[in-house]
Amino acid sequence: MRRGAVLTTAALVVATALTLTGAADADAAPAPDACVPAITVDTEAGAGDLLALIDGLRTAGASPAAVDAALAERACLTRADDPGLPPAEDVAVAAPDVYSIGVVNGRERWVAITAWEWQALPGAPMTGDQAVTTWFDAPVSPVLQVVHYQGATAEFPNTSREDAAAVGPHGVGFLLPPEKSATDMNVATGRSALVFEGTGTCTDLTAHGAFAHAWNDTGVTGLTIDAAGVTFDWSHTADRALALSEPAEVPDVC
Repeated sequence: MRRGAVLTTAALVVATALTLTGAADADAAPAPDACVPAITVDTEAGAGDLLALIDGLRTAGASPAAVDAALAERACLTRADDPGLPPAEDVAVAAPDVYSIGVVNGRERWVAITAWEWQALPGAPMTGDQAVTTWFDAPVSPVLQVVHYQGATAEFPNTSREDAAAVGPHGVGFLLPPEKSATDMNVATGRSALVFEGTGTCTDLTAHGAFAHAWNDTGVTGLTIDAAGVTFDWSHTADRALALSEPAEVPDVC
């Protein structure tokens, strides 16, 4: 039996994480891509250097966001009361369209399609990876995944890829290396598809889509997906935003 996706307006919760978290242990070798602090705060000298850095930035007229970015860069610090990512301007992510494909080898198979489209070309340079994700609150059995993206003009033709950065029982995510000109970019519009089966126990499924946007020297370096949402890893704490879709409710995925 074929079933269509019913859209709702339930809130979407997406977790975010930073690769720049915590001061590194001076006696331990850092993990690959880990933040190595130039200022080690857990010493008297380091704490003094930290305050001097803040004093200098504030005297120079730096904004609170600029101070936070400098502390992340120099001391690997992130705010404990970080309110989360701002919404990504000018990019719209549609609620995933979920369709029943039919029964394959005795099991019903489904496909979830997440689409995004930029309404305007971002003004800032984009040097790091962007990301598009589809997330499910209930587990599924992935079969295959693919993403297509292209420019708004013929300058950037369609690219098709299957190499997901993360794929598992709660969804799929792709990292997209951006290319940008004065008038267009290669990720101006696109769609991702995840073909999946149920796990054998019938359940209602909620699907969500998201586009993680980074600019200047910031990029998405990785992501993980679980029942609570998507965790993005970022190369820097500044110049990042997230566009979220409305959820799509799909009954009786078996």
